[in-house]
Amino acid sequence: MKGVWGKVLRVDLTNGTCKAEALPDKVYEYFLGGAGLAAYFMWKECPAGTTTFNPANRLTFAGGPMTGVKQTGAAKWSAGAISPSIHMNADSAATASFGIEMKETGFDGIVVQGRAEKPVYLVVEDGKARIKDARKLWGKNAYQTEDGIKEAEGTGFEVVTIGQAGERLVRYANIQTHKKSFLGRCGLGAVMGSKMLKGIAVKGSRNCPVHDAAELTRLNKEINRRVADLDAAQPEFLQFKRLGTAGATELFAPQGNLPIRNYSLARFPSGEKNLHGREYVRVLNAKPWPCKYCVMQCHNLCEIKKGPYAYKGKGPEYESFAMMGFNTMVDNMEAVAYACELADLYSMDCISLGVVIAWAMESYEKGVISQKDTYGLDLKWGNAEALVEMTRKIGERAEGLGYLLGEGTKVAADVLGKGSADWAVQMKGQEIAAHNWRAQYISALNYCTGVASGPNHERGNSQHIWVGHVRLPEWGIDEVKNEERWSWEKAPERNAIFHDYCNVINSACHCKFHEFRGYTLTDMLNTINASTGWGWSIQDLRKCGERITTLQKLLNIRYGWKKERDFQYPKRFMEPVHEGPAAGKIPVGLDQAILEYYRVREWDEDGKPTPQLIKRLGMEEYAGE
Repeated sequence: MKGVWGKVLRVDLTNGTCKAEALPDKVYEYFLGGAGLAAYFMWKECPAGTTTFNPANRLTFAGGPMTGVKQTGAAKWSAGAISPSIHMNADSAATASFGIEMKETGFDGIVVQGRAEKPVYLVVEDGKARIKDARKLWGKNAYQTEDGIKEAEGTGFEVVTIGQAGERLVRYANIQTHKKSFLGRCGLGAVMGSKMLKGIAVKGSRNCPVHDAAELTRLNKEINRRVADLDAAQPEFLQFKRLGTAGATELFAPQGNLPIRNYSLARFPSGEKNLHGREYVRVLNAKPWPCKYCVMQCHNLCEIKKGPYAYKGKGPEYESFAMMGFNTMVDNMEAVAYACELADLYSMDCISLGVVIAWAMESYEKGVISQKDTYGLDLKWGNAEALVEMTRKIGERAEGLGYLLGEGTKVAADVLGKGSADWAVQMKGQEIAAHNWRAQYISALNYCTGVASGPNHERGNSQHIWVGHVRLPEWGIDEVKNEERWSWEKAPERNAIFHDYCNVINSACHCKFHEFRGYTLTDMLNTINASTGWGWSIQDLRKCGERITTLQKLLNIRYGWKKERDFQYPKRFMEPVHEGPAAGKIPVGLDQAILEYYRVREWDEDGKPTPQLIKRLGMEEYAGE
């Protein structure tokens, strides 16, 4: 088949072996690649009882049929494993150039199992692989590790690495590449650390054959031009090319969509003023830092030239500075950016980190913890110095509170008790991201029902129907009224559509940010068909999304999911705010909406796929356990 190689690299760190393995065409036709391929290897080789830090856990890095087709957004790639935060299957995605270079080695993915006796890194070049000693790199931060591997192997390699948080098994540790893009959520960096795998370097020169190269070239030119023109037509400080996702503050504040003071307030005037797109560009000297082939250029290279927060590197994305800034009420842009930079160096997800620190601040405020616990830090709301120093303590897994917060909000609340679970904004062990359920009830439904990576804003990003004005008319989401954001009438169906959409795009491997600038399901379908030659219809594309979602649900069940966990949402979900556009809005009726979502998905009343669904999708072999 075309568009993929039909093989992956299998790496067994316990035995120190690397070998190629062919995959049947049907695996790609059912699950595409990327997130779908990661779920496939978990289904195939991680039976019930496989735990996160067990060497048997498979950590899969994979591209898809769209990876590297020279289309804007096609630098995306995914990884997946059993997660240390939710203890179920999870996947995350990143960009930069690692996925493209991995595919050019002649492999669609790298599947890692086992555990090395000593720290190692993996080198893959044009179909060959070697496992090398990384003891000199162990203990270094993620960026130092990338530099060290490139110094040893050559600057032409693309590299993924972890920092100290990954080594020390912080449960929301991430994996970075190119010092700017991250497999952010679900703790995949801790899985990598548990395997004693410090990094992977890839370099290739092989071009994967495609079905219709001329059609791909035509599509790429047309789509790239359209996306660039639509972004250029936006007001200056809403252009992705100007300041990336940081422009979301200006959009979200008037909607009541920001996370403020551990999601307890509706307004933060000084934050809205200081943590704003214009200030982001001015204070951080932000410049575009695009991924390969991308015309939208949403990553930023930033520089603070002097002072205690001086650094040059990746600028925080919306989610990062929203959770580390608004959620902690720190309105100092330099301090927030520097704290995010520290998190990146240690390799920690800023979403979970921001929730954990906000939970600790509220615990401090309510007397559950004191300065004796916080290393003498005054952990009050808005304390920039405390934000930065607590980030260090968690990244280093300092004895005491720093170590405990590295376990995540749920574990920390369970250990400390004293009612602190009441303000732990998490579900199933993972922290909620920077989209406020009060601003659109569908966010709460997504957090409760997501099967790809627990409660995850980017594995079912239905909030963007309103916050980003995204439409999927090919699958039935076209005209939507603003007031529907507080209605359950069509929410379960729309939520299901977005779950399937996110699974398709994370498995074909394309960047969802392009949906904000006119990228459509038809664009994705035409590109997949030009790459593979499958000749799929828009219905075939949806069916593929359903299969991936269903396989992930079957994995949830395998790894211990129970129906009641979908209904164990944070107490704060039902606590209203008293000003702003979402004043008084709480998702009453959420329980019934969850049950209706089950029905729409063709799951039974216990939230499990029905035999009729399994048969319709042709997945009998995947449900037979």
